[in-house]
Amino acid sequence: MRSEPVVILTRPHGENARLAERLTALGIVVREIACVEVRPLADPAPLREAVRMLTRDDVLVITSRSGARAVREALGDAPRETPVAAVGAATADACRAAGLRVTFTPSTPSGAALAAELPLPRGRILLARSDRAADEPAKILARRGALVGEVVAYRTVPIAPREPVAAGAVVVFASPSAVDGFALASSAPASAVAIGESAAARVRAVLGIEPRVSGPGDDEIVDAVREIMRESDAIAGR
Repeated sequence: MRSEPVVILTRPHGENARLAERLTALGIVVREIACVEVRPLADPAPLREAVRMLTRDDVLVITSRSGARAVREALGDAPRETPVAAVGAATADACRAAGLRVTFTPSTPSGAALAAELPLPRGRILLARSDRAADEPAKILARRGALVGEVVAYRTVPIAPREPVAAGAVVVFASPSAVDGFALASSAPASAVAIGESAAARVRAVLGIEPRVSGPGDDEIVDAVREIMRESDAIAGR
């Protein structure tokens, strides 16, 4: 008897809703098993000071919903006049909900695309990021001649899965931190989707398997999952 396909989503709780809905609509069983946790800074003063020093000639870059929430909490009731570049639609929505003025999103929702496409301001660019974020966006901006600064906005902590992962499940990893968390309690899955090259490299290094590499958009992730499942069905002769 054919078993129902299962996909494991490893992002923090609350960040999987739209993707889970898309997969469920296709008849795929979805389980959310967080392998990474977002935690606030012990001392938000450096973040608050760095953001408050920005002017209308600068740009604040935010690459996640967690970053938007962290900036909102750090600023409190302070004015929010600095233009914001958000990595994608979901992050832009979170920025607007935080009272931030979004003026740019890239053609593809990735940090590399944002860094490559962002019109350089007269002032400087500040990246508000996780303590474990990749340094590629800052390097791209620096190569383009931008005056770039970075500030940690929140901490990303790998956590072990709190429940067993079904054999044969497709596991979706959105970050290297999620891979590290998964590896704390689970052996390598049969199949994995890695969102971006940094997550893919971590899957190879830590879990020893070759993942399907996807872009960050829900459509791209769904397509990658369906490709894996079609290949699995073909091998099984179903």
